[in-house]
Amino acid sequence: IRDRYSAALAETIRGDRERLLKDCDWTQQPDIPEETRTKWQSYRQALRDLPTHENWPNLEESDWPTKPS
Repeated sequence: IRDRYSAALAETIRGDRERLLKDCDWTQQPDIPEETRTKWQSYRQALRDLPTHENWPNLEESDWPTKPS
């Protein structure tokens, strides 16, 4: 049961992560200033790296990257 719970949780977290990535796709368009693209690239990479986080898939709020301002 624990493995099924972890697998279901991981799938849910991946969905959340994919939504966050999709929500900021606009930041990587060529007409966006380079400074803005660079800030968001770090955030997006941190989202993509979440599955390698030591707490995966039991992430705490503090484990998630912070959106650039």
